[in-house]
Amino acid sequence: MTGGRSAPDHWLIDLDDTLYPAESGLFSHVSKRITARIARTLGLPEEEARVVQRRLWRTYGTSLRGLIVEHGVDPEPFLADVHDVPVEAILAPDPALRDVLGALPGTLHVFTNGPSEFARRVLARLEVSDLFDGVFDIRHARFVPKPDEIPYRCALEALGVDGARVAMVDDSPQNLAQAQRFGMWTAWLRSPHSMAGGRAGGSVALGEEHELRPDVVIARLSELPAAWDAASRGTPPRGSAAER
Repeated sequence: MTGGRSAPDHWLIDLDDTLYPAESGLFSHVSKRITARIARTLGLPEEEARVVQRRLWRTYGTSLRGLIVEHGVDPEPFLADVHDVPVEAILAPDPALRDVLGALPGTLHVFTNGPSEFARRVLARLEVSDLFDGVFDIRHARFVPKPDEIPYRCALEALGVDGARVAMVDDSPQNLAQAQRFGMWTAWLRSPHSMAGGRAGGSVALGEEHELRPDVVIARLSELPAAWDAASRGTPPRGSAAER
């Protein structure tokens, strides 16, 4: 990295396994309900449904998008069913997260492949709802998920800025690669527990096939303010993509 980067006007922050800790296991509850829903919808044993789930995720970005395209599934009952998980029992208020988010310059937005009502339950439980200006969810992009370019275009159009004025945080390197194509500054939250970018999601983790790399790699969200501060000064923090 050469030179500093101007503070972003907006932050797009992923929800699942990013805004809340991946090790909480919350998204694994959602994933299991997705498997069960696919099994019921397609009349498959759960073992076969998991194979289908994985294929659809790789091909379309989410299982739901694949079910819509290949089977004409109604998205609303699917979303309601698979997100009927015990958010309040799994997560807890997170004062430290408030401090992290409050240290970031610009306006914060959730940018998720899930529904807004689930995102708002998570924000409320973490007690950070007031720190976010809004949620860009799967409906906002007409059920087209990240990393397709459509949700990024929809978000930027709604914000009225180009990508150079936006920073994005996600646990999925594929999602960040697309963000970089729009000129966004990117931070990869690389948790080993992540379903999309850790050991649990190794088949979709960053590999040599990806031509782009995130600007920084962090192990926990608490590292984000320091990583951004270093980027604004043009100094790559330890462990950043720029050092590799």
